[in-house]
Amino acid sequence: MITQSEQQIESTFSKIIRLLRWNKPEGRLILMIPGLWAVFLAAQGKPPLPLVGVIILGTLATSAVGCVVNDLWDKDIDPEVERTKNRPLASRTLSIKVGIVVAIVGMACAAILAFYLNPLSFWLCVAAVPVILLYPGAKRVFPVPQLVLSIAWGFAVLISWSAVTQNLSQPTWLLWGATVLWTLGFDTVYAMSDRDDDKRIGVNSSALFLVTMFKKRLLCFFSPLLPY
Repeated sequence: MITQSEQQIESTFSKIIRLLRWNKPEGRLILMIPGLWAVFLAAQGKPPLPLVGVIILGTLATSAVGCVVNDLWDKDIDPEVERTKNRPLASRTLSIKVGIVVAIVGMACAAILAFYLNPLSFWLCVAAVPVILLYPGAKRVFPVPQLVLSIAWGFAVLISWSAVTQNLSQPTWLLWGATVLWTLGFDTVYAMSDRDDDKRIGVNSSALFLVTMFKKRLLCFFSPLLPY
């Protein structure tokens, strides 16, 4: 928990680091897993080292952009959620203008890295951009927004695999499906802590959706046994 006095003396650089979530590197590192899965499997364990470097740097740039875009979308929602109320844009310790500039710089870095890839991988990078930019809005209109996030993470598999093989084969899609389910699972667990705040604010999450479905199933199962 960051106190008000600590926020006042925190440098702009430190605030940007928090905006990018680089002060919590585990979240950034876990995003590398699907891309590295794909590049090592597609290359049969011996991928070109420069390509591995591009995948790692691209993951860092893309995840940073995703975090900033998410906070820009949720700048008026995050202050209402205990877990997110001290984020730089939510607490207004960084301006929206700075957030937009940081997002543009991150996208430019990702774009430069994408030019290293073959045409198929490059256009998959382009196709991933709308999904990344629109994911934060999904929680307002879609009952399982974490599925949109999972699809965004799945692009890491498609991009990395095609960067090695220049095609998408059946194993690619099997790995993609596994990645989507894996991401949906762990992000649903992550969303469990925000259920009460999400319900109060009126936004969707897979955690709320599954809990509601579970309650309905239980009611349907036990209702014939209840006295009238």
